[in-house]
Amino acid sequence: MGPKRESNSDNLGEQLSPLVSTKNRLKKAAIIAILRGQNPLTLFDRGIALAKIGCTAIEVSLDSKDALQIIQRLRNELPDTVQIGVGTILERNQIQACAEAGATFALSPTFPEGMIEDCHANDILAIPGVRNLVELHNAQNAGAQIVKLFPSTEWISEELDDVEIPWIPVGSIDNESIWTWLDAGAWCVGMGTNLCGSDLSQEGIGTKDWVGNEAQLARDIFMELQHRHNAT
Repeated sequence: MGPKRESNSDNLGEQLSPLVSTKNRLKKAAIIAILRGQNPLTLFDRGIALAKIGCTAIEVSLDSKDALQIIQRLRNELPDTVQIGVGTILERNQIQACAEAGATFALSPTFPEGMIEDCHANDILAIPGVRNLVELHNAQNAGAQIVKLFPSTEWISEELDDVEIPWIPVGSIDNESIWTWLDAGAWCVGMGTNLCGSDLSQEGIGTKDWVGNEAQLARDIFMELQHRHNAT
């Protein structure tokens, strides 16, 4: 039996295409938690912990050890309300295996040739990385439905006022800048160490324990996110 795939109803009483459904659910999630590290057990456990405190979109970076196995384990363990995706796509030949593992969205720091076509053919929402408006428009013209602003530190929200395609800032997002970006119109944001924990980059045996107060900081972010959802 293969990995579970999420429903495409989007809770709207109508059947949506897988790509549109994934995109809409990312907006509702507001945050993509980016798991990256060299200890598969710690990454898996952290993904479970993040889901328990409210995270509904998790990315596993392909430069992590046993990344595809982690994706598959998370997909099999977590409910369909949590989307599982992949990050650091660098070559189109990586996409098929990601689909088989259960990923429904894929981010890249760049715009690999064939990424959009191969991702969408496998019902994976392609999210290519762009560094400036020229790259953004090139990705849009190539069929991208959404783009990753990477690194976010090279972008300012004002230059995005006339951009019609949804965008996701990633890189150096913290518990303060997240709200600035969301208020500026970000579809959602991607957060790595500042949400998922600084210990994930450490090699060794690893534990389920977060460093210092980082677990509470993550809980606070999702509590604020829930507060904002309730207020709308």
